[in-house]
Amino acid sequence: MRVSFGKRATGVSAAVYLLSGLIAFCAAVPPSGLTGEEIARRTIARARAAAKSGKLDSFTYKKLSVSEELDARGRVKERKEKVLFFRSGSGSLLEMKVNGRPVTGNDFLRQEELASQDRQKMTSGKSPRRDDNWEKYVTPDLLTKYQFKLLERTNYHGRSTYVLSFAPISRNLPVNQLADKLINQIAGKIWVDEQEFEVARAEVTLQSEVNLWGGVLGVLKKMYFVVDRTRVSENAWFNRSTFGDFEGRKLLDSTHMKLRSESSNFERILPMSSLK
Repeated sequence: MRVSFGKRATGVSAAVYLLSGLIAFCAAVPPSGLTGEEIARRTIARARAAAKSGKLDSFTYKKLSVSEELDARGRVKERKEKVLFFRSGSGSLLEMKVNGRPVTGNDFLRQEELASQDRQKMTSGKSPRRDDNWEKYVTPDLLTKYQFKLLERTNYHGRSTYVLSFAPISRNLPVNQLADKLINQIAGKIWVDEQEFEVARAEVTLQSEVNLWGGVLGVLKKMYFVVDRTRVSENAWFNRSTFGDFEGRKLLDSTHMKLRSESSNFERILPMSSLK
């Protein structure tokens, strides 16, 4: 039986993809006497150094990604499950099911094509590559977007952690690409590992509605996104799980999507010399 798919969730998965990149920016331990801007500058320097080191590219892992489209009563209309394999930051789709049915052949290839199109629309990039390298979104431009406040110091997963709040610095931030429409309207809290300047957890909400393509094609009305991260080795952290709840409008129809992911089986890639 041939499975047919629509584009109900166009842009939503790509938005989540970018949200995780934004979260990487917010990792900051506030030493005494430093301002929020100074902390952010140190964070950017650390993230860029980590990206250049290539340390995060030396791992493989699997990710289970589940998306559910809900009706007006909160019942599941369509459920998609994907199993992906990541190596050196680049991912490939291994398996896919829709409402419990395996997707194969041309339908399988079509899903990859649609995912690539969504990523390129959100990032204005030319590469269709599926990746989990969020550090590339950590740029000095983010310094002009948010203000940070230290709320408390706590213990998270057995490690000393700071809890910070963040919010847009202005209601009229510039929009240079589609992703900015979302990034300019989010706020939340971040749990930051004190020792390694890494985000251990983040909770993000939408402050106001976001019009996609001028509101003609869609509107994102509500959003709640949570990411929990795990320390795989020294200064190497990955998303362990994510959860997102999105409500809005696609064309003339209301949409409600729930997305979650779980990553596991983190393994370091051994150099060829060690295999001899």
